[in-house]
Amino acid sequence: MRIVIVFSLLIHTILSSQRTIGVLTLEETAYEGYTFFSPFSSTNAYLIDNCGRVINIWERGTLPGLSAYFLENGQLLRTYKPDPMGPFISASNSGGVELVDWDNNTVWSYEWNTSTEISHHDAVYLSNGNILMLTWELVYDDELISMGRDPLEISDEGYMWSEKIIEIRPVGSDDIELVWEWRIRDHYIQDRDSTKQNFGQIGEYPERFDINLPDLNTTNSFGTLDWNHFNAIAYNEDLDQILISTRNSDELWIIDHSTTSEEAATSQGGLYGKGGDFLYRWGNPAAYGIGEVTDQKLFGQHGAHWIAKGLPDAGKILVFNNGNGRPEGQYSTTEIIDPVYLLDEDGAFLPEESEWIYGQGQAQRHYSPYLSNAQRLPNGHTLINAGSPGKVMEIDENQQLVWEYIVPLRRNTPQVQGAQPRQNSVFRVYKYGLDYPGFAGLDLEIGSTLELDPMPLPSCDPTLSTQDLREGTEVYYDGSAIRISPIEQLRSVAIFDLDGRLINSVSKENDLSTIPISIKGDQIVLVVLRSAKANRTFPLVIY
Repeated sequence: MRIVIVFSLLIHTILSSQRTIGVLTLEETAYEGYTFFSPFSSTNAYLIDNCGRVINIWERGTLPGLSAYFLENGQLLRTYKPDPMGPFISASNSGGVELVDWDNNTVWSYEWNTSTEISHHDAVYLSNGNILMLTWELVYDDELISMGRDPLEISDEGYMWSEKIIEIRPVGSDDIELVWEWRIRDHYIQDRDSTKQNFGQIGEYPERFDINLPDLNTTNSFGTLDWNHFNAIAYNEDLDQILISTRNSDELWIIDHSTTSEEAATSQGGLYGKGGDFLYRWGNPAAYGIGEVTDQKLFGQHGAHWIAKGLPDAGKILVFNNGNGRPEGQYSTTEIIDPVYLLDEDGAFLPEESEWIYGQGQAQRHYSPYLSNAQRLPNGHTLINAGSPGKVMEIDENQQLVWEYIVPLRRNTPQVQGAQPRQNSVFRVYKYGLDYPGFAGLDLEIGSTLELDPMPLPSCDPTLSTQDLREGTEVYYDGSAIRISPIEQLRSVAIFDLDGRLINSVSKENDLSTIPISIKGDQIVLVVLRSAKANRTFPLVIY
């Protein structure tokens, strides 16, 4: 009788629990595909289906730095941190870039990571196999002053992290050929000292960046050292142009990629005749001396890119506008801009407003101060990653929510359903259709959900989540330890109480057959077994 009452209590507890992680919303109209992400604080990358079940895990052993993409050739392009601290102390530093196959084998890797230069944030794979990368290089105070920087607006360290874009061609398994480069230091303007370089009226040179922005006391990310803070790079092959998201001046910049490296250091040459100067900029005209602060449209944005050919609104720019410092309050929006390479009568680049916005209405409100991106899907839906809270949403053409997912990890550790999300931030998230070329020829087996979930979604077949742990598995308590057999397929065992608190967690590097446990008083625990493809939860009475 006591056992029947106890297990009735267990069932009631599970059924009355609230879903807090994993898939929270799944409508039939959600785009059918697989969602890829590499969490900010995790050394792994993940591919899941619409039910949140694992299709593949890449266990890389290093933190991302920060972007990752699943490519059409079936490989993973990933930036990573060979040294989490590195020569430059920043959450955004990278230092390494790698190509990884489906089975987690490194195909190629390279480290751009020295005492004076380091890669950061983002890299983009080109159709010819080359890679564009964002990098920082140190520029010291004497050079900064000669270029027109205010001497009183230089950090105590006496240098800045100056932005440089490089194009590299992978060679062999661990080498590169440097193909092209562009530096922001070649495209400054300043109006404070006529005896220094780059002197001119700021408003007359919208194609150049004011070296005295931002000021030393900016609240933007690492503003005293990392003045520009590029956080995204994208490429338009038809135009041969590069799009950059420049967070600390709240702008998008477009530059010419058709130049030689020598031309990119000047204001002449290339397909558009402007060398490496800006072809276009948008988001904050006050940054180039036009208009008022109230004209600002972008606020700490991330993830800017051209919508790809063949998709609705192709050729326009999609951006996650984080909303930091927004005058009417801090909230995030996803926006589409149709760039016009022309100036209005006041000298500001067009258009005056975004063409499409999600997130303004109270029912749509969300806020992600850092990270984040969005993606236009083939069916006209939009995937939105509010990266700071680890929340991913898919909205339809009418801006109605059709899929919602909360990343169910704390660093690398899966969380039990009902837990509050923590340390689950994600820089970028992408969804790929079932017909995506990268999946061709792969055996896409469906595993379990990442979260340790005792209540699967009714619309998802729960039998798929236990396919290799269902038959013949024994889990019992012998009075001092939990015994498990067989253990050959197991990768980890986690033990939780009914409130979702972790009691013990053991990985495959240890003995999974016998797990000592010390608990005072009779209670029920949930023993969660995880294999490569599945997890299964066993309730046990500990007495």
